[in-house]
Amino acid sequence: MGAITVPMDTKFRIADLERFLSHSKPKLIISITEAKDFDVVAGLKELGPDFDPIKKVLIGSDEFGTAFQELFELFNMGLDNEGLLEKRKESLTPEDGAMIIFTGGTTGVPKAALLSHKNMTLMSYIEYHFFVEHFTSMGLFGRIKTLAALPPSHIGGTVELIGMPIVGGMEIILMDDWNPYRVLEVTEKEKIQWIGGVPTMYAIILSLPDLDKFDLSHIKVAILSGEKVSLELAQGIIDRIAPVLINGYGSTESGAEVAFTLPGDDIKKIADGYAGHPLSVVKLKIVDEKGVELPPGELGEILIGGPLVILEYFNMPEENKEGFTEDGWCITGDLGYLTESGELYIKGRKKQIIRVGSYTVLPTEVEEVALEYENVGLAATIGVPDNIYGEVIWLYIAPVWGTEVDTEGLMGFLKDKLAKFKVPKKIVIKDDIPITRIGKADRTRLRNDLLKSLG
Repeated sequence: MGAITVPMDTKFRIADLERFLSHSKPKLIISITEAKDFDVVAGLKELGPDFDPIKKVLIGSDEFGTAFQELFELFNMGLDNEGLLEKRKESLTPEDGAMIIFTGGTTGVPKAALLSHKNMTLMSYIEYHFFVEHFTSMGLFGRIKTLAALPPSHIGGTVELIGMPIVGGMEIILMDDWNPYRVLEVTEKEKIQWIGGVPTMYAIILSLPDLDKFDLSHIKVAILSGEKVSLELAQGIIDRIAPVLINGYGSTESGAEVAFTLPGDDIKKIADGYAGHPLSVVKLKIVDEKGVELPPGELGEILIGGPLVILEYFNMPEENKEGFTEDGWCITGDLGYLTESGELYIKGRKKQIIRVGSYTVLPTEVEEVALEYENVGLAATIGVPDNIYGEVIWLYIAPVWGTEVDTEGLMGFLKDKLAKFKVPKKIVIKDDIPITRIGKADRTRLRNDLLKSLG
């Protein structure tokens, strides 16, 4: 019908809703009334009169909006007597926008990646056909069962764990939240045959003291993407979760996955950053700081081209200039190289974002909220290495001169305002925070000093 969907995460809180909804300016909201310990309706009301969509539909009754059941009944009555939906459908093209996914950015606002119908469906079909070539060798037959436990506000949750199984005719078991024990229980009960997720999820599962009590013998393959995979983690997955491991590389902007390793690839290579060969429709090149393409073996920034690259960032012209070349290549911010035979290796990233498990967090998302708290004069957020999550957030604050900051109160304030994965693991009070020559908090220096002190 020509609508652009903006999926939200049940982990989002007031500051997240304000940031994302004020940017996307939806005409219609469809929402649950509560998400665990968060009153969604109260959060929407707190946004105030400046945010007033045409329609609010709630699953569960509330005076704030129309009950979803009423909307459903209207559709069933067949009120489209003039064929407006069919006419609208005929006016659309595969290149029209279909979904906005908010992802990490380089400025103060997460980037609103606008995916087209073509981006989403082509990715789903290509990924399915990639796997169907290898299903037999991986021991997968018949109608395959899989688990969808990543949030739909994540490109992996929408395109890969829902879109790809749909086009492949698989049976999908949907979960409203990722919990390691619940995942294992459902996997055992439903005899799930393949699972997908970020390395953090597998690391958490492997850390469970009673993992071996679950029967995971039906799982034939584990698919990973989103973070670097250590050799220890890769070996642990193969030994205790699934006999076959496949690693992928991609992003919201360039395509959920643009490269995959193959079943049986050496896990030592994967731990060294090997991400496989680019998929058939993907164009990939490595460039230096001036944008000049580099020869095989030389480290540089990865650029992605082809039909999986998104249309644009929604209403963000400056981010479009930073994120894409004039001829349409996606500037990933990741560092890597290609071998003579076309193998892709990922070695790091340039972007100043923090990756907590499968989520990307902008330092400013945390800092802006912290600065609202009493007596916080300066704030700086950094990512600190973590064995489970890849990185966790540390918040450095300098109090207003001559005052003190209640760190427990600040932590409670942040928990109320931010999604759980954005809440700092630790708050550090400093008399002063180093700044750059242009007056911004020097996060790089803070992080380097911390890493040196940790050895």
